[in-house]
Amino acid sequence: MTDQEVRAAWAALGGLLAQLREQGHATLADRLVDRVQYASTSGEIYSGVGNALWDSRVTRKSLDPGGKAAWEQVLEDIDRAYKMPRPMRWIMRMWRRL
Repeated sequence: MTDQEVRAAWAALGGLLAQLREQGHATLADRLVDRVQYASTSGEIYSGVGNALWDSRVTRKSLDPGGKAAWEQVLEDIDRAYKMPRPMRWIMRMWRRL
């Protein structure tokens, strides 16, 4: 699976992959592609991508503002997919910024 195929299916994740590769974090980008490519259900995709980002959360701090926004959008998409209520999503956004 290529980054372009990921972008066609999930624009926010495709944007994050581009940012990660531009800024020298190709290993994490490859890991995210693997989580999408080798999952068999949407739940596995969302949890795999979310866990990969959580495990690498220190990387987020080294990204430029565009990369941080893409990272946040991917997590927001995951929260929305799991039908997390809007107030809880706001709390999660604030907590992730710590």
